[in-house]
This record gives sequence, structure tokens and C-alpha cells, in this order.
Amino acid sequence: MKGFEEIRLPQVVLSSPQIPPGEEVLLVAGGRKPRVNWLLEAAENRTVWAIDRGVNACMEAGLLPALILGDADSASPKLWKAAMERGAEVMSLSREKDDTDFQVALKALASRSDGVKILVTGCWGGLFDHAWSNVLSVLGNLRGSTGYAVLADHRELLTFIRGGESVTLTHLRKPEAVSLLAFSKQCKGVTIRGVHWPLEKTELDQDFPYAISNRPEGEEPTVVGLDDGEMGLYVSWWER
Repeated sequence: MKGFEEIRLPQVVLSSPQIPPGEEVLLVAGGRKPRVNWLLEAAENRTVWAIDRGVNACMEAGLLPALILGDADSASPKLWKAAMERGAEVMSLSREKDDTDFQVALKALASRSDGVKILVTGCWGGLFDHAWSNVLSVLGNLRGSTGYAVLADHRELLTFIRGGESVTLTHLRKPEAVSLLAFSKQCKGVTIRGVHWPLEKTELDQDFPYAISNRPEGEEPTVVGLDDGEMGLYVSWWER
């Protein structure tokens, strides 16, 4: 869409008037590893930070992160050392701390710039409590900022829409499902087009999440908007 900034991923392009121009940072966390070809393409023209065990995924893919951040409690010592020797900057953290390594990374990015575009990968799979903490930490980090964030790998994607915002997905690879998840008690003025079950100025209730597992219709882009509240837009490319 002309005049809109984009976030381009191997399987989808997100465009929105809310996406700021400027730097994009790829945070590689220690959950499910993205496919190597996906990671390498996603890293193009982005600054890469490896968060603890995320250094494993980076180095195994032949991708040298600009920064390694963490307490090194789950990363491969061999790969951590190799990244250091090849010139990666290191931000070593204590294991005795209140914040997670991921939360420290988000705070570090917020201190650098208010309008940074953050792509998080290695955030799915693994323990539910870690994934849930990551999701809420990103959402909390966005409040009061002009930044934008997407959590994604080759199988799943989540981005956030707040009141008065919209986003368009141009599918390069057709997903299995598109879902809307209320992160506020109520989401008002919910619109989604380009799907089998469209919605127009609908209200979603957090206690009754029915707007899940929709599917794209034809070759049209998926357009989502929200008048009031906070909502997650979740997309999956799970292979059945």
C-alpha cells in the first residue's frame, strides 16, 4: 500500500500506517528454531540480536549476530565462544535477576529508540509460560511507544493491533488459519476482510474468543482494523 511502511517476511508482508520507518531489529530467542532458510532471509537488512540460546540457532545457520545477550544458562558454550571470537558484542547478564533475558533485550531496545521495528523469532514452541511471558512482554513494551513488533517463524506469526490501528497482510504463502485474539476485556469495532468469515465493526469479548481459525479467501490480502481495545492478529502456516 502506497505510503505505508512494510515488514517483509519470507511468507507474508505486513503493511500499516502504524509501522514506523527506520531500523529493524531481529531478536532470536531460545524457543523453537526457525528453519535455516527462513532465518537467513528474515535476517536480511536487519540488526540481529541473539538472546541466550538463540545464539545456537544463529551460529548453526551461519548467521553472526551483532549482539549476544543473556546469562548463558542455556546457550552452547562452544557456539557462544565462536560468536564472540568472530566479533559479536556480548551483554552478559547475571542469572540472579528479576527480568528475563528477553525482557532485558526489550528494555535495551526501548532505551535506544522509541520507534524501532522488532521482529522476534525463536519465541514459539517449548514451554507455554515462556511463550506467554514473551507475548505479554512485547505487548507491554509497545504501550506508550511508536514502535511495532511481530513475533514470527516459518510456522506462526503474532502481531498486535490497538484502537485506531489497522494492518494489511499480503500473503506470499497462503496460511492455514488467521485468528483474532482479544488482549483487552473488550475489543470494539473489529473488522477483518479477505477471509472466509469476514467481520465488520464487531465486538470481541476476551472471555469468549470465537474469532479463531478463519482462513484467507482467494488471493485477496487480509485487512484487519480495530476501533478500541488491544487485539492480537495470529496467523499459522502449520503443515497438516
